[in-house]
Amino acid sequence: MNFLRGDSAVRPVTTRTIFEIISMNKSIVSRCLCAILLISFGAALPNAATPSPIRGARGGAVPPVRIAIVGFVHGHGVGILQELLANKNVEVVGIADPHPDIREAAAKLAPNVPLYDDYWKLLDEKKPDAAWSFVPNNEHLEVTRQCARRGISLVFEKPMAASYDQARQMLQLARDHHISLMINYQMAWWPENYTAHDLAENGDLGKIWRVRAIIGHGGPANDDPQDRVSQRFWEWLNDEKQGGGALLDFTCYGAVWLRWYLGLPTSVYAITTHTRPEEYQTNTNATVLARFSDNRVGIIEGSWDLPRSFQDVEVFGNKGSVYMARLKVDEVVGKDRKDVHVANLPPERQNPVSYLVNRLQTKQPIEGMVSAEFNVDAMEIVEAARRSAASGQPVSLPLK
Repeated sequence: MNFLRGDSAVRPVTTRTIFEIISMNKSIVSRCLCAILLISFGAALPNAATPSPIRGARGGAVPPVRIAIVGFVHGHGVGILQELLANKNVEVVGIADPHPDIREAAAKLAPNVPLYDDYWKLLDEKKPDAAWSFVPNNEHLEVTRQCARRGISLVFEKPMAASYDQARQMLQLARDHHISLMINYQMAWWPENYTAHDLAENGDLGKIWRVRAIIGHGGPANDDPQDRVSQRFWEWLNDEKQGGGALLDFTCYGAVWLRWYLGLPTSVYAITTHTRPEEYQTNTNATVLARFSDNRVGIIEGSWDLPRSFQDVEVFGNKGSVYMARLKVDEVVGKDRKDVHVANLPPERQNPVSYLVNRLQTKQPIEGMVSAEFNVDAMEIVEAARRSAASGQPVSLPLK
């Protein structure tokens, strides 16, 4: 399940890193400054360049992957669209969204890309190889249904769906129609994520028995009326019926890590709190305790009410521990802190666009923590947490 790596020992700052910094800054001034940094220095960054076009069996370049944007009301959408437009192995064939203000925003970012108010029409006219969808979580299943019946592969931002049942249906549709289905998680492209996992796997930490993940920030904001994409994103993220709320938004990250390190739990207990009712209609905090076989435990803390951003995981064995955050890996064995070498991922594994292009052009399956199969398991953990928070009781797995 581990992604392969290159040999370089240097951890470079990349365009992907800058996009993440942009997404974490709420003010339009901060975003503009970060965007200037990207424009000024992007060409000089070590892996700012797109991987060279893949060569076919007879030496000719494989045609670019034709990608359609389905919906554009997600905070990750702007950065991904910019990456797609910059990748010479990609042709963005159209952008569809029913909201006129969103189409206007998309036109400013991609002035030469056709716009549609109906994504069915976009899919039927352009017949893309894949669609990258930025719709509310509760619409993922319907978009999957429409793409699958047309034989179009598909990418969603995390989480996979608004419910475990929807995720299972999405997986079945992908299998039945032989399409690729990918769920994009930021940490899937971090080399330190795989370094930490390797340390847990190689035996230095002893038997792994405890995993704790903390994911959060100060909460989504709608404080910039000029940023229409963020405004629309905030509207549905602040509605649990559309798949919003901190529990679904952030415990999915922890569920992925628990599944990766420990497998599937036997029971889950969760509580949610609503600490900022003046701002949010949804839960703002979720704490999850998962029981695994052989006395192992997993803890997930997801919050929209933290003083700064976290996307961290700490893994404990009976001999040591490893702590991973963005651009950081700390290993302690016994009482001794050890130097950790973080190797680069190969170019096709450094960002979601390059990975999707590589998988489709080489006709390889989507693997690891961004695969549909893996994410159905993660959604089972999230669903169990939601049911537990609603009932006040632990929930046993597998779910019925």
